[in-house]
Amino acid sequence: MADSSFFTNTGPYSLQELAKVCGAELTNTDFADLMIIDVSPLDVADSGHISFLSNPKYTEQFSKTNASACIVSKEAAALAPDNMAILVANDPYKAYARVAAHFYPPVASDGQVHPTAVIHETARLGENVSVGAYTVIDEGVRIGRDTIIGAHCHLEKNVKIGRNCQINSQTSLKACHLGDNVTLHNGVRIGCDGFGFAPDPAGHVKIPQLGRVIIGSFVEIGANTTVDRGAGPDTIIGDGCWIDNLCQIGHNVKMGRGCILASQTGISGSTELEDFVVLGGQVGLAGHIKIGTGTQVTAKSGVISDIPAGQVYAGFPARPRKEFFRSMAVLGRLAKGKGRK
Repeated sequence: MADSSFFTNTGPYSLQELAKVCGAELTNTDFADLMIIDVSPLDVADSGHISFLSNPKYTEQFSKTNASACIVSKEAAALAPDNMAILVANDPYKAYARVAAHFYPPVASDGQVHPTAVIHETARLGENVSVGAYTVIDEGVRIGRDTIIGAHCHLEKNVKIGRNCQINSQTSLKACHLGDNVTLHNGVRIGCDGFGFAPDPAGHVKIPQLGRVIIGSFVEIGANTTVDRGAGPDTIIGDGCWIDNLCQIGHNVKMGRGCILASQTGISGSTELEDFVVLGGQVGLAGHIKIGTGTQVTAKSGVISDIPAGQVYAGFPARPRKEFFRSMAVLGRLAKGKGRK
């Protein structure tokens, strides 16, 4: 169960209501009015809890769980313990996510502005915007309704933020526009200088970074991630992108819709990601390359050239995954055979 000192549970809810929330089918309508008080993992769930099974690895836990209800696939339903209520879903993990969000919805703005916040007279805050302690909002800033600005944030001149956004503490924003329903976690830096200079033995010459960062709607960016503003063209992050903690996105990068970046990924300047690209943890992308729609790059890979759409790449230099593993297998056999006659 979630710690109530940190997270607010809005339940209980009937199983019938939860089935409707997540789009699952309740296999036994006798359980329709069963009240569920919380969500919980299989191994610690108790009476009144709902859990889920999406990975066959946890089938044994499922068969022994004390949960009152569980969200499962149609194939796994037959393995349920006696007297357990079953919700069948095509994607149990996604269905569980919707149920958990129903119990623990995002924090809503209370419209309060802390007395220590410094807000320029020309800034415009929409209806029901809340601002945390010691936050500084500079001239010309525009913030849409129902947005939350946490403590110790800095919103520099003429930044624009859409509606229903959540900007967590210690975040800084400059030269950027954010869409609606954007979440920036603690310590995010948006719009800092891009890494642009002309090398010179006598002293490198800085190139002014004159572009912006444009972030679409329904974007989430993890803690301590940085997104540099463009050098002339803008840095662009499309709608629905999810970016993990500790990522670096260089100047002039363009990301399409629904891209996913795992932690410690770095994207060099002027690289383009088309829609629904997935980059694993610690992937590094060289500059001025294009990654095609739907491409996946596995963790710790280094990409130095374009990748066509729909590919799965691995290794360094990154290449098609099957080719990479064949190469590793050949090297393994060669290493084992070293010194043999």
